[in-house]
Amino acid sequence: MGRYSRIGSPLLCISLTSVLAAQQYTIVDIQKVPIAGNAEEALVRISFPPRVREISCDVLIAGAGMGGIGAALAASARGHSVCLTEETDWVGGQATAAGVSALDENRFIEFAGGTRTYREFRGRIRDWYRQNRKLTPEAASWENLNPGSCYVSPLCFEPKAGVDVLQQMLARPRLQLFLRTQIFAIDRRGAVIDSALAWQFDRREVLRFRPRFVLDSTEMGDLLPLAKVPYVLGSEAKSQTGEPDAAAEPNPACVQSFTYPFAVEHGAAAAAPTLKPPDYDRIVARQGFSLRTYYPPEFGWRGWFQYGMFGDDPPIPNNMSPGPFFSWRRLLAAANFTSGAPQDVALINWPHQDYAAESPLDRAPEDLARILQRAKQTSQAFLYCMQNDLPRDGGGRGYPELRLRADVMDTADGMSKYPYIRESRRMIARGSVAEQDIVEDTQPGPRARLFEDSVGTGYYMVDIHPCGANETGRMRMPRPFQIPMAALLPREPLNFLPAGKNLGVTHLTNGAFRLHPVEWNIGEAAGAIASLWLERGALPSAGEVQGQLARLGVPLFWFDDLAPDHPAFAAIQLAAIRGLYPLDDAGLHASPDAPVTRAEAAAALAAYYGKRLDKKASIELVLSEGWMAADHRNWFHPDLPFYWTDWREEKLRPPLPPLRFHRTGPVRRWELASRLTGAGVK
Repeated sequence: MGRYSRIGSPLLCISLTSVLAAQQYTIVDIQKVPIAGNAEEALVRISFPPRVREISCDVLIAGAGMGGIGAALAASARGHSVCLTEETDWVGGQATAAGVSALDENRFIEFAGGTRTYREFRGRIRDWYRQNRKLTPEAASWENLNPGSCYVSPLCFEPKAGVDVLQQMLARPRLQLFLRTQIFAIDRRGAVIDSALAWQFDRREVLRFRPRFVLDSTEMGDLLPLAKVPYVLGSEAKSQTGEPDAAAEPNPACVQSFTYPFAVEHGAAAAAPTLKPPDYDRIVARQGFSLRTYYPPEFGWRGWFQYGMFGDDPPIPNNMSPGPFFSWRRLLAAANFTSGAPQDVALINWPHQDYAAESPLDRAPEDLARILQRAKQTSQAFLYCMQNDLPRDGGGRGYPELRLRADVMDTADGMSKYPYIRESRRMIARGSVAEQDIVEDTQPGPRARLFEDSVGTGYYMVDIHPCGANETGRMRMPRPFQIPMAALLPREPLNFLPAGKNLGVTHLTNGAFRLHPVEWNIGEAAGAIASLWLERGALPSAGEVQGQLARLGVPLFWFDDLAPDHPAFAAIQLAAIRGLYPLDDAGLHASPDAPVTRAEAAAALAAYYGKRLDKKASIELVLSEGWMAADHRNWFHPDLPFYWTDWREEKLRPPLPPLRFHRTGPVRRWELASRLTGAGVK
């Protein structure tokens, strides 16, 4: 059982307390894995004490990463008590403790494509720099301030800034945060998780949580085996998923490579030399360190490309055009700060430093500690190579002016506190999302496959960092996609949900679901489902969950011009998911102020009464039922603006929600959505 081992005899039909009293657990303190020496120094052996402090809460969330924070905010927003555990001493997961504070997002994120609370997180980051750093007047005036002026994302920042912001967002009355706390055992009794045991590294004591509901937002899906929830590892076979790019045979060892990011400063003088790892030559031979990378032409990319180290291209975030390496994930750009500002600081998170030789999933604690140490040494070797051996722009070798900034990651060795895990265990869920559901080749419209039970949205490449099992990397462009609720539900009833990248997706689609805003959205959805489940005593319907999420500012349907703070956001989202909203077949625009046509009104009315029909069939239906009328020449005039009086409401049963608008027409799209959903406007 990866990450955990236990010694002792299995005892059946006896309480968990009695069983654990005879056992000793070994767990890995990942934050303490040394970069050199004995990796087993990070192992912690736990003997079950005679007395354990107990804490009760409505919702226990393991992992304070992107998904865990989204879940905690959603559950606490409904007044539920939340216990949020995090094994490192930083909240934020991949955005902070895993070092990836150059956010992986989508091209619409500045005005759409993220939940309201995720957008609040981004806005607070920018405010943090305005309040805590001396920006130039120009940088301070930018609405979309990017401290690093990077071009992998419109927002790159120091991880510590993210920690400060997230801790402020989590400061809620009924939300308890437990840092340096790792869950290592779960007491499941049939369809109910009764309690969970956790180790507090700093206090060196065991806690017992007694939750009513449990969410797993750990980076590796650690609670799945503990709760005995069926899950899958690695890649599936094409015969299982039908995916065009799936392998011929399943391979549990084929898990995406993972990385220890670090930060370097570009100084004017040579930095103190980095210690050369003892296995440097072997690591170089395995990794092939360089700034040259391959973008597969068979997928419409440009083939091999050689990055230069320094320089600045015009900043076009998320355009994915190769350019200077250093500024690609630059966290701080000195040009944005006044005198006394820091030097340029960049995040180094590069495919050539990925550790692909071994998967960290389902490993014995001793093996996991060793694998993590080797991954750290791989990043350390890449740093040494950058400073000493990489071909230098203009001739020569090495960039000795690159200095490791250990303080950015707040670690002694300068590596992130936790590795950037791209692929976790994945729950076997009631529903899944396969490659053909989201990629351009099989989804010709502006959006990916539509799911009626959508609880969120995402948009990122199917970005596969290869495993060490003869898999090659790939990048497939998707359509903007949805997150189906069925992918968050265990096949058997249980007071448990995944709340991160451990949901029901495949090895391939995991590459599009593992990014910052998508994980946050998954967590919010899980938090809302759990909250409603607790309040109703049963699994809520997709419609109930969608109503709650829309009110929280979670997009359910893809629009590129509808921000969560739009007054009619909830109404438009609910109308679209129910087939009541006029759509542009060629693009992603909601155009909320556009006038509704008579043909669109006919389709919306048909859908309201349970008939999702095309334009022609909708018109035939409303005319045959007498719900709308043709003129004296028997012309319907489908393209004329719609007025409320065009509907013969006296013939509609059940009747429509009351008309609350003073205008009779032309009716705008947001007005149509508001009336038919009853969601109103803010």
